[in-house]
Amino acid sequence: MVTGIALHTYFSIQHVQAAAYFSRQSAATEALVGHGDDPESLRVTIRANAASAIFMSAAFLEALANELFADALNSHGGHLDPISPKGRSLIAELATDDTVQKAQVLSKLNLLLKAEGKGSLNLGELPGQDVVTMLKLRNNLVHYKASWLDVGTPGMVRAGNLRESKLQKATEGKFPSRTGANPTSGDAWLGAGCAKWCVQSTIALTDEFFNQFGITPLYEHVRCNLALE
Repeated sequence: MVTGIALHTYFSIQHVQAAAYFSRQSAATEALVGHGDDPESLRVTIRANAASAIFMSAAFLEALANELFADALNSHGGHLDPISPKGRSLIAELATDDTVQKAQVLSKLNLLLKAEGKGSLNLGELPGQDVVTMLKLRNNLVHYKASWLDVGTPGMVRAGNLRESKLQKATEGKFPSRTGANPTSGDAWLGAGCAKWCVQSTIALTDEFFNQFGITPLYEHVRCNLALE
């Protein structure tokens, strides 16, 4: 008799640990500013780690939603085994719907909740509101447009810059600027403070999601690795 095994990888767990790691690295590097190290080299490293924390936070959400939809298609239910058979069946149907799978990630999470009759995440309040903002930062960094980080005299900079956008207002007061950054620079926001805020907000939202959904977070067993300081 031929037997076989299949191992399912939940890579969202790697992504969330990576997000926390890059946040810590950004903070550790920022702490070196003003202590004799090359300032330009430090700026590059801080920004690289902060951007990576943002990217991994978004990747974590995407992977998490996709993994839960995939679990509904497994005969054993995977992490969805504790939910109702009706809810799992509805989620399995949604998992094969192209429109659903192309939806934005926060819409996917809300569809999972609604399928189980759990309402939805409130994206107009914290932490959902902050995660919406984080995803916009991520999208603008990944799909970067030449004018986005322009700074200058009002009326002289190109249209579409961050400084004159609603996104700028959405981030005001959320986190400190990068240590040592010129406050008038277009990327003074991209530092350890932003990285920590993004990761904290993302984990807070997914904790809220799992609490509403009624199952243990997929990443609970690695929570000790998610410290940001």
